[in-house]
Amino acid sequence: MLPALASLPSTLSLDLPSLPLGQITEWLPVWVTPIYAIAVGLLLGAAASVVVYGVLALLSFLPPLGRIADSPRRGNILSLILGAVFAAGLCYLYVPLADTYSQTLILPLVAIGLVLGYAVIYGMWHRTRKEWGEMLTEGIVPYLLSIAGIFVLLGLAGSYFVAEPMTFVRSAAQVNLVGDGTRRLELTIPGADPSVGPDEAIFHPQQVDYDLASLSELTIETDKTVMIADAAEVQDFSRAPTRIDAGERLTFRYEDRDVPPLPGDPSLLHIQNRELDPATVVITTTSVPNIPQISQAVGIGIFVFLCVSGLVAFRQAAPRVWALALSTAKNEMAQTLYLILVAMGVIGVIIFSIYPFNTLGDDIRMFKDSSVTLIMVLAMVQAVWSAGTAVSEEIEGRTALTVLSKPVSRRSFLLGKYAGIVMTVAVMFVIIGAFLLVLMAYKPLYDARETSQAAPVWQVGFEEIMSTVPVLGLYFMQTMIIAAIAVALATRLPLLANLILCFVIYVIGNLTSPLVASAEGNNELVAFFGNLIAVVVPNLNVFNVQSALDSGNQVPWIYLAGAFNYLVCFAVAIWMLAMILFEDRDLA
Repeated sequence: MLPALASLPSTLSLDLPSLPLGQITEWLPVWVTPIYAIAVGLLLGAAASVVVYGVLALLSFLPPLGRIADSPRRGNILSLILGAVFAAGLCYLYVPLADTYSQTLILPLVAIGLVLGYAVIYGMWHRTRKEWGEMLTEGIVPYLLSIAGIFVLLGLAGSYFVAEPMTFVRSAAQVNLVGDGTRRLELTIPGADPSVGPDEAIFHPQQVDYDLASLSELTIETDKTVMIADAAEVQDFSRAPTRIDAGERLTFRYEDRDVPPLPGDPSLLHIQNRELDPATVVITTTSVPNIPQISQAVGIGIFVFLCVSGLVAFRQAAPRVWALALSTAKNEMAQTLYLILVAMGVIGVIIFSIYPFNTLGDDIRMFKDSSVTLIMVLAMVQAVWSAGTAVSEEIEGRTALTVLSKPVSRRSFLLGKYAGIVMTVAVMFVIIGAFLLVLMAYKPLYDARETSQAAPVWQVGFEEIMSTVPVLGLYFMQTMIIAAIAVALATRLPLLANLILCFVIYVIGNLTSPLVASAEGNNELVAFFGNLIAVVVPNLNVFNVQSALDSGNQVPWIYLAGAFNYLVCFAVAIWMLAMILFEDRDLA
């Protein structure tokens, strides 16, 4: 599969030689620039991981820190304490920014804080320092690193065609990790000398730091009449000063292409107070990166860092569950069915990218909808099949009895099997999703060529990619719920019955909301059964964004937080049911 992925650029560029050279140089940068932007985000995540865990590895040489996790009890207690500190800090920083949906962020931020707490404590463990080579070469990690590495190589190779590639790197440093980049500066300007007229008043220099190139909006308010200039003396002015009367509000927006009232060099800012009393000038700036799209690329980098942290926390803090998950993932990914499903997904996505849907301009939407649905269906088939082979068949074949005869509890057995199944599904999503994202960057170009339109700007392809990523995340969560149900049922049912029942649950789960809505206004019995189904069967409409795709709206990232809350709550309930079903199961 990796060689097929490595040959991706040549596969997608078969029709480029038929174009004149001038058209190739016009269209190719539009395709590769979104890939380069994502590659920058991946590299930032990798660099952050190397720096943070490199520092933790150095701290592991200090005996008090390097041996904290030698005692699992002590390691867990300190990890939970540090995780609670991280969670409190994250909630303090980000929850107030969500306004109406602030409560939605609490559980995801707490989960991130706990992962970071465990990652820091076990990242300082002396065993972790020695086992980094094993961690990066076992299980699904090499597959994920290979996909990310190939994506980075594609982006770096295409940087030759990117206009000012270093601007993307510099813009990454301007990303506002907290807040929207709004700063409020309050300046006090001394009053004018009463012995001279207002025109002869002094222009006072101001020590203010700002970058006009990164400002999206600038507002200046004053309680006295002032003049803003770029020098202290009239003869040194390079442009006419800007006058702001008392009580006036001056607003500059970059998108309006107005002339900014402040000089480009902050050291040249001078303000004259034309009245006798001191003036209070309030400058409010809202800054964004020079390339706004880089903010989403930085988000990808943060996700990469969190994935590395999750790997450290999971592998080192729960070694038995990790060993079972690793074994399950290896066995399932080596099956012929898995390779067939991945190949079907890749081929299907490629076909969808060139298939004429004849939707009068909505081919991109249909391509996106068809592709993500295909990935989800294939992943669900794999999840249910893996549950049958990894749980049901091992119980029937008494292999589970051999595993549980070792110091492994039934709880760890089920968690390990479920984690392994989720790993296999995650690799499937990443492999097929990588093809989808590369083709998504090319799709606007392909449609423009087919309709003889001008080449779109690269931002179009990038926005299509970033609108696809949250949809993939939601469908991955939906697959995780089906996988949890399949594992729970596999403790009692064979593969075929499990497959049929999961299919029924999937269909009913996607009809839960319409059932509840139709029950309103009917008799109490109908309403009771409608609400009962909504409680017993998972409401998969939470993860279904078909209406958003059909209307062309982008799924807000905070919606993923709400879906994550539902996933955690339902997965915990399913896990408790699975333990009840498996606790008294006779394995002999």
